[in-house]
Amino acid sequence: MPNTKAAVAKGGAAQTTVDAPTLTGAADNLFRSAAECCRQQARIGRVLDLKCGEDELEAVIEVSVLCVRILNESCERYWSLGSGSRDGLDEITWHAANTLWHASREYARRHLSCNVKSAKMSRHSAAQLGELAIEYELKASAVLALRYAVEQYQKVRPSAA
Repeated sequence: MPNTKAAVAKGGAAQTTVDAPTLTGAADNLFRSAAECCRQQARIGRVLDLKCGEDELEAVIEVSVLCVRILNESCERYWSLGSGSRDGLDEITWHAANTLWHASREYARRHLSCNVKSAKMSRHSAAQLGELAIEYELKASAVLALRYAVEQYQKVRPSAA
C-alpha cells in the first residue's frame, strides 16, 4: 500500500496526499511479506511438533494461506514497478530484490500446489502419497530458498525491517 502523508492545510483541516509507489518500497514490502511467510511456516512446524489440536492447526494454516496471498500481491506489485527499470536501486539491492522476488514466486507456487494436491486426496494410494511427499519436499526446499533470500535482502537493506 502506498505511504500516506497528512499535511495541515489552511484552516487546520488535514489533507492526505499519496506518494507514488517506488520500486524500493515494493521491494521492501515484498521482503516483509516474505519474512512473514517464513515466520508462519515455522509456526506451522511448531504447532505440528507440539501436537496441538486440529482447530489450532487449521487456524495457523489459514493465516499461512493469507500470508501467501499477500506475498503474491507483493510479487505482482514489485514486478509491475520493476519491469524494465531499476528505479534508482543500486546493483546489489536490485539483485537481492530480484532474488527475493524469484524465491517468493516459487514458494507461493509450491504452497498452492501442496494445498491443491492435499485437498484432492481424501483417499489415496501409496503412489499418490509418494507424489504428495515429493510436493512437500519441493515446498520445503522453496521455504529454505525463501529464508535465504529474506536474509540476503535484510543484509543489503536492514532498514526494510
